[in-house]
Amino acid sequence: MVNNMVRLRSPQASKPKWAAQIASVFSALVAIVCPLCIPALGAFLASIGLGFAVSVSFLQPFLIVLLLVSLGSLVWSFRLHKQWWILAVGTIGAFGIYAGRYIWFSPFLMYAGAFLLIGVSIINFKLKISCGCKQC
Repeated sequence: MVNNMVRLRSPQASKPKWAAQIASVFSALVAIVCPLCIPALGAFLASIGLGFAVSVSFLQPFLIVLLLVSLGSLVWSFRLHKQWWILAVGTIGAFGIYAGRYIWFSPFLMYAGAFLLIGVSIINFKLKISCGCKQC
């Protein structure tokens, strides 16, 4: 009983393991889905009182936060497992999403970045499962 209580209070127990994957998917969705269905998204969000969420002034910082959470998780994984290529590919993907959406307005770059970031997040998750170390 005491051992279970110690485990529940440890920082390992409170660390969400799905946060990085969720942030990767949501950052890619914010970048990709936006151009495809802004009218439907705008109508839905306005009907539930969140019409402000469709504006660029909300979506751009939201995308930045989600990309930083994704990269933070990849940095954490790099520090634990020394897999530099995961961090490099994730950084390229995050930059591709942001640059394709807000700098060069390139759908190809945005989709390629989303593919890279989601792919490397899935690979990172599988590596964490197969690792078996206590830090994961």
